[in-house]
Amino acid sequence: MDALPSFDTASPHAPLWIAHRGAAALAPENTLEAYRAAWASGLRVLEQDVRVLADGTLVVMHDATVDRTTLGNGSVAQFDVATFRRLRVRPFAGFPSTVSPPVFDDVLAEFRGRAVFVPEAKSPGSGAGLVDALLGASIPSTQALVQSFALDDLLPAVAAGYPAMFLTARSEGIEAARAAGVQWAGLDRRAAPSVFDEWREAGFRIIAYTVNDRAERDRLLALDVCGFFSDDPRATMA
Repeated sequence: MDALPSFDTASPHAPLWIAHRGAAALAPENTLEAYRAAWASGLRVLEQDVRVLADGTLVVMHDATVDRTTLGNGSVAQFDVATFRRLRVRPFAGFPSTVSPPVFDDVLAEFRGRAVFVPEAKSPGSGAGLVDALLGASIPSTQALVQSFALDDLLPAVAAGYPAMFLTARSEGIEAARAAGVQWAGLDRRAAPSVFDEWREAGFRIIAYTVNDRAERDRLLALDVCGFFSDDPRATMA
């Protein structure tokens, strides 16, 4: 197998291309089918949105409810693992009606050593459990970049030796993130160029989200970003 992408070598000249929610343009977002489709297309950096069920199980789901992406309804936090596994995602062309949202451990088990993980701690306070899952699956620090909009949820990653990325659209938080040992900033593509400049000048490496247009890609590369989240990375990077 070819070597996996390296965080150390990511740069505007060799940016990381991250399959956003598993390349959501290719398959139902945040499902094993999406990660398989992304991987089959040659992508080796996969994002997961991680939430916590009522019984403490970590699952992959972007929203706080299951309403938008599945045929069920209700808060993710109200499900236990048995009822969550019975959910089925909304119809997506080319995929069977049996597709279900996955447990985080299932994604780690299938793609360990085959892809780089970029999990986001979505549920408040889920950072520690997310890192425990990475450690339990023996995911090395070179193969995971933990992200969150909440700085507190990045502290367990830093403590465990995983690179961490603070998500924001503003320049506030630079000093706090640096003091916490965070070295990456995930910036909204719509943020002002001055925001990109401030984070870069503070020594952070920057990944932009979510970029699905080549003109936007080129504009952001000129701002020295080192990577992109994209729903269709192959089309955007061409």
